[in-house]
Amino acid sequence: MVIGAHPDDAEFNAGGLMQKWVNAGHQLMILCLTDGSAGHHQHSPQSLRTIRRREASAAANLLNAKLNIWDIADGTLEATLELRHELITQIRQYAPDLIVTHRPADYHPDHRATAQLVQDASYLLQVPSIVPKHAPLKTLPPVLLAWDRFTYPRPFKCDWVLDISDVVEQVVGLLACHTSQVYEWLAHTQKIEVPKHNRSQWLSQWYRQRPARIARDFAAHHIDYAEAYEVSEYGGKFDAAQLALPD
Repeated sequence: MVIGAHPDDAEFNAGGLMQKWVNAGHQLMILCLTDGSAGHHQHSPQSLRTIRRREASAAANLLNAKLNIWDIADGTLEATLELRHELITQIRQYAPDLIVTHRPADYHPDHRATAQLVQDASYLLQVPSIVPKHAPLKTLPPVLLAWDRFTYPRPFKCDWVLDISDVVEQVVGLLACHTSQVYEWLAHTQKIEVPKHNRSQWLSQWYRQRPARIARDFAAHHIDYAEAYEVSEYGGKFDAAQLALPD
């Protein structure tokens, strides 16, 4: 279960892990806690909400993944008691073997609120008197926090590196579904000139910089492209060997 603040957060943060997960025959749930309706310089929030739901659905279909997008406006997410209980409900209903989410130290308030909600829900997943209409989990799933470059109030601590070299182009395909973000919004905010032709080739080159950097910084041996994760001490015990992912 990958829990992100916005449609496309799952693909950017854990696209390789998700692809290897489904390649191994496992089920996948992508949960987005906001509708992503603020992330554009031209589309109205109403229009963008529809566009981003369609884009997220296209990416989820490539993964044969379940998708749930909360009806909360982008940029307004708060770690409230009501949303904590809703998150507990949905995690219990899906009963994941693994949860991936943001770190609490992140530039975006929605990312931080998502991380806080997952952190606050983690222990309570096994407490019967909390949200009693849904049975508590018998075993806490491990929680992985995806890599980011931010250092305040503390930098990322690498606990697990995943080689994604064999699926990196499939991740590019997932990201390409999010046209409004990778070809429009991010290009606008980062002042990037996206070519009108061969956009997928440009996206591949642009995206590869991220997993290449992670591989250089954290891989113990030569890996071209990697994702890195920090194990949250609020989740269950993490053992990468038990994930049964293809090499």
